[in-house]
Amino acid sequence: MVMAAVKCPRCGETKVSKNGKTETGKQKYLCTNRECTGQSFLQEYTQNGSKPGIDEQIIEMAANASGIRDIARVLKISKQKVQDTLKKQKI
Repeated sequence: MVMAAVKCPRCGETKVSKNGKTETGKQKYLCTNRECTGQSFLQEYTQNGSKPGIDEQIIEMAANASGIRDIARVLKISKQKVQDTLKKQKI
């Protein structure tokens, strides 16, 4: 059996603890680093729009004159996710 180290997507720390399971049975983790935000995360996400860092990619692409449909197609996410992210940022 191969054991892979789980890293926090926000701080990169390997000190994480299990934090229950999702409705679909995937394992949730929680970073134990005190300086980290302490939000739970998954090792593999089912939807691309839920992955860490996707909001920053949306904002960067919008700042470089990509349209909503272009961003959604390239990142393989919904147009609604792109619109919601841009509304929050008010670019």
